[in-house]
Amino acid sequence: MKRVFALALLAVFACKKQEAPTKSVPFTDDFERNELGPDWAMSGGQWNIDKGQVFSTGANNSPLFLKVALPKDVVVEVEVTSETPLVDSKIELMTNGRAHSSGYVFILGGWSNTISCIARLDEHGADRKEKKPTGISGAGTHLWRIEKKGGRLDWYVDGQPYLSFDDPEPLDGPGQDRLAFSNWQNRIRYDNLKIWPLDQAPPIKTSTTGR
Repeated sequence: MKRVFALALLAVFACKKQEAPTKSVPFTDDFERNELGPDWAMSGGQWNIDKGQVFSTGANNSPLFLKVALPKDVVVEVEVTSETPLVDSKIELMTNGRAHSSGYVFILGGWSNTISCIARLDEHGADRKEKKPTGISGAGTHLWRIEKKGGRLDWYVDGQPYLSFDDPEPLDGPGQDRLAFSNWQNRIRYDNLKIWPLDQAPPIKTSTTGR
C-alpha cells in the first residue's frame, strides 16, 4: 500500500514544472544566514537554517531541492551531521527537482544504521548498491564527496572511498539535474556545500571532523 501511494505521489509531482535555476555551477553555500533563501525549494517536511547550517528534524522523504542546474559530470562536497546514533542521513543527486527518489539516492547508515546504499530512482530497489555493515557509528559529522562521470558514481566519506555505482543509463541533463538534501525522521545538519564541474573540482581532502 505504501509503495502504491509513493508511486501515485510521484506521478502528481511529475506534472509540475521544474523551477528555473537561480544560479550556476561552480556553486557554494555556507548557510551563514537566517533563512534558506531563493536558491532552495522545500517540498515538505521540516527544513530551516539553524546555527549556520541547514537543519532538518524530520522530513518524511520530502527533500529540500537546490535550484541550480548540475552538469552531467559533477562533484559535490558537503559536511553532514547526524545528531543521533541513528546516523541515517541522505542526499539525492540528479533529481527532477520536484520529487523524492527521482534520481540517485545516497543513504549513510539507513535503516537503524544497518545499511548504506546508492540507489537509482527507488531507495528500496533491488539494483541498489549496499554497504553492510556501514562502518559508521554514533552521532557525528562526516565529509561527503560524490563524483559523477557519465554513469559512474563514486562516493567518498571523510576522504576515503565508500561506495560506487555504475549506471548504463545515466540520469542527467535537463529535467534530471538537481541536488536535494533529504531526511526521513532523523535530526540532520548540512553545511559548507560545494559543487563543481568535474574538470574543475579540487583533489579529495580528508575531514578533520569525521571518524
